[in-house]
Amino acid sequence: MSTINAPFGAGEAVSIVAAGTGGTLTISNQLTVITTATLTGNLALALTAGSELKAGAMVQLVATTNGTETVTFSVDIVAPVITGSAGKTVAQAFVYNGTKFYPCGAKIQVD
Repeated sequence: MSTINAPFGAGEAVSIVAAGTGGTLTISNQLTVITTATLTGNLALALTAGSELKAGAMVQLVATTNGTETVTFSVDIVAPVITGSAGKTVAQAFVYNGTKFYPCGAKIQVD
């Protein structure tokens, strides 16, 4: 994993390279950036908050889709389904409130 220097401690960069079940990622750092390879199928992403995580922790998701693939969330993240557009990249930030991760705002198409 790559280390990211952030104002509130070390961050973590996570890459997801396959569509389908993304598995459960345990979030242990106050800043985590999750990127995907170009999705060719729907992605199910489950995030679990590590015991050392503090309220205010951030997760940033950057996902590129081949068509109208979706990203769905479960476990410790409460968010609507993200639906992509052909060949486009979307970004979404989430904040941890001490119990769950919630979206900070609407997804943003970055290209």
